[in-house]
Amino acid sequence: MKHRFKGKRRLKKGVIKILILSIIILITFIITFNYLFNKISLKLDNQKYLDYLVKDTYGNYSLSDISSLSSLNFLLKYSFGIENIDTGLVNKEVTSPIELNTSVDQSPLIYIFNTHQTEGYATNFLEDFNINNTVYLASFILKEYLDDLNLFTLVEKNNITDILNVNGWKYGSSYKASRILLENAYKENPSLKFFIDLHRDSSSYERTTTEINGKKYAKIMFVVGLENPNYEANLKLANTLNDRLKRINKTLSRGVLEKQGKGVNGVYNQDFNPNTILIEVGGQYNSIEEVNNTLKIMASVIYEYLKEDI
Repeated sequence: MKHRFKGKRRLKKGVIKILILSIIILITFIITFNYLFNKISLKLDNQKYLDYLVKDTYGNYSLSDISSLSSLNFLLKYSFGIENIDTGLVNKEVTSPIELNTSVDQSPLIYIFNTHQTEGYATNFLEDFNINNTVYLASFILKEYLDDLNLFTLVEKNNITDILNVNGWKYGSSYKASRILLENAYKENPSLKFFIDLHRDSSSYERTTTEINGKKYAKIMFVVGLENPNYEANLKLANTLNDRLKRINKTLSRGVLEKQGKGVNGVYNQDFNPNTILIEVGGQYNSIEEVNNTLKIMASVIYEYLKEDI
C-alpha cells in the first residue's frame, strides 16, 4: 500500500515539474518574442497594401527580407502562405493601354468618389496595421488598375462626414454632400469624362460572391436612379457596362438595379453627367482580395468602353 502511495506522489510531483517547466518555457518565449517585436518597426500604409493587392508577382525570399519585416508582402508570404493575387481571368479584348499623353501634367479622365465612404468589407488581421477594408480603399485599388491602362484617375480624398457636419446635415444627405465634391472636382479638372460612385451592398455572402476557376470574386451591381429626368443615358451606360462584364463571365454581375420612389434617393447624382455611374462591388462579407479580383476585371471593362470615346 505504501509503495502505491509513494508512486502516486512521485507521479504527482512529476506532473507538477513538467507543468512548471512548460510555464517557464512559455514565459521565456513570450518575453523573447516581445523583445524582438519591439526591435522591429512595423509600419504599413495604404500604398504598401495597394502594392500587394494590385501587383502580380514578388521576388523570392532573401536574407534582406529579414531587415524589412514591415513589408506586407513578407507577412502575407511567409506567415500566411499567400504568394500573390491573380484574378484567374483575362479579358482578351484588352491588348494594349490607350495611348494618351503620359507627361507629369497629364489631366485626369476618370473621377472616383464614395458617397458612403465608410462602407466596409470583411475584417482581417490588417486592422492591427490600421488598414481599413472599405470602399474608399477599393477606390484606390481601381485607380491603380485604371492608371496601368493609361486611364489617369482621380480619387476623392475629402471626407464626406466633414461636409455633412459643416452643413449640419444627417447621413441621409450624403448624396447632397458628395454632389459638392463632384462639382468641385469637375470645376478643377474639366478633363474629367467618367464619374464613378463606388459602393458595396449589404446582402449575404452567397449573393455577392462568385467562384470562377477556383478563385472568388465580389459580384458587381449597377444602380440607376429613374428620378433623374435624363436617366435613359445613364441606364444605357449601366446596361453597356453590364453586358461587357457578363461577356467575360455571366456570374460576375448581379445586373442593373433601377430605383425610384419613396425611401430611395432616386437620382444618385446621375443627372450631373450621362457618364455618371453608381457601382456596388461585393458586400459587407466579401474580403478585399475578392474585391480586388473583380476590380481588375472592371477596369478592363471601363477601358473598353472609354477607348471607343477617346
